[in-house]
Amino acid sequence: MAFIIVDPQRKFSLKTDDWDDRRNLAVENINLFARMFRERGLPVIFVYFEGESHIPYGDNDGDDWLPGIESSDSDIVVHKKHMSCFKETELEQILRENKVDCVLFGGMLTEFCVMSTYFSASERGFATYLAKDALIPYNKEGNQAAEVICSIVTKDTVERFINGKQPPMSITE
Repeated sequence: MAFIIVDPQRKFSLKTDDWDDRRNLAVENINLFARMFRERGLPVIFVYFEGESHIPYGDNDGDDWLPGIESSDSDIVVHKKHMSCFKETELEQILRENKVDCVLFGGMLTEFCVMSTYFSASERGFATYLAKDALIPYNKEGNQAAEVICSIVTKDTVERFINGKQPPMSITE
């Protein structure tokens, strides 16, 4: 399993009254998930968007990570120029080289780059999940919408999984 953090850059900051709350909760949880993965030697991959944001930002630090984001020398950084983190990048190759078959996504913006990459990963045969409370939506209700159409997992579920304690899935009628 790998943890992929999509576009956690300042240039995607929103000019909304609740921006700090959205950002702070997600950053706290992105850091928590990333620490869990690093402690177990599992890949943590940051995706860095090259180019202009579609959201007017205006400051010189737009390409910097969001305030509070923790990174490590062991993290992998993938550069992209499109909505999907797989389009014209080395992401799939990195995942295959690390024998990853399951990916967990955090980052921003939920309804755009995160979900685009979620579905692109699924099309490439990866099991895909979104990290609960580690996503920043464009629309206030964007994370709730993602929970309706995507598989969302909590920190506890991920921890059980990466510790080998998650019971097998079964379908009951």
